[in-house]
Amino acid sequence: MGFRRLFTIQWKNVFGFTRTMAKRSGRSSLSILFDFIDCYRKRGTTWLNYMNFGFDRQREPAIRDTFATEYKDNAVMFRCNVPERARVIKDKGLFNEAYREFLGRDFIDLRHADCAAYEAFVGRFDTVFAKPASGCGGDGVEKLTREQARGQFDRLVREGKVVIEEAARQHSELNAINADSVNTLRTCTCINELGDVTVLYMVLRIGRKGSVVDNMSAGGLYTKLSDDGRITHPCYSAVGFGTVYTHHPDTNLPFTGIQLPMIDQVKELVVRAALKYPGTRYVGWDVAITPEGPVLIEGNDRPGTDLPQTFAHSDTGRGLVAAYEKALSIQLR
Repeated sequence: MGFRRLFTIQWKNVFGFTRTMAKRSGRSSLSILFDFIDCYRKRGTTWLNYMNFGFDRQREPAIRDTFATEYKDNAVMFRCNVPERARVIKDKGLFNEAYREFLGRDFIDLRHADCAAYEAFVGRFDTVFAKPASGCGGDGVEKLTREQARGQFDRLVREGKVVIEEAARQHSELNAINADSVNTLRTCTCINELGDVTVLYMVLRIGRKGSVVDNMSAGGLYTKLSDDGRITHPCYSAVGFGTVYTHHPDTNLPFTGIQLPMIDQVKELVVRAALKYPGTRYVGWDVAITPEGPVLIEGNDRPGTDLPQTFAHSDTGRGLVAAYEKALSIQLR
């Protein structure tokens, strides 16, 4: 990484995480700081990567090399997607149009609708979600009842919350984990040079009480699932510079051992979505499981490398570079 990129680091976060990592590992804050800067320059490791991968405790270069980093490796993997397809996936309105058959719910894009069409749409549903067309981390997402949504056309357009969606109903077994938000499965598909699709990982994201989204940046928890859809490790949150949870902090529900329903259908859904358009070789699909089956919530043309490589969910202490290379027919090391 270039020296100039050091000036783009979120130093306020870095100093907070440095103190926490020092306490967690028994190293000095200065040792952590200089080690992070070295990883940042040589490996493209963000401070979230460093923290979530457990690099404060794992210092062996050969093992660190097994982790796919955000600024170096993910930038290469991102280029596996054709720019036009990436543009569609980034835009929630365009995504909904392109993948309508996989959504299981209705939507309207206020960039192409008038007030009358909006009022007719929101009048059909008890609850809708209003979202910005672009963005990530659940920023700007608003949940509205029918009564709350009425008369809000001008405000929503003004605020850029132009994608209005019928609320997805969550399966009862996911509601039992957390009912305040839809708990989605980040499911990553990779397509190699032969056109073979690999479901590389599934990560369950779990919301918190009072939050309508399950995103990590909104305080949500996550855990990597086994291939058959079981929770085999504690949940993790990056909030507070990394916290491991064996039980849901709001309900005290134990996580380990929970079997998610309809996992085979989840995999079938994302494989079909991955193959719908040429040029979408590397996508993280956010999947909700409803009583009728899994549906797509949205797609991510550059799924982050933190979720599938978090130290709390690994039995080997190693990253996924080799798996990414095989699944995408690329060379990272």
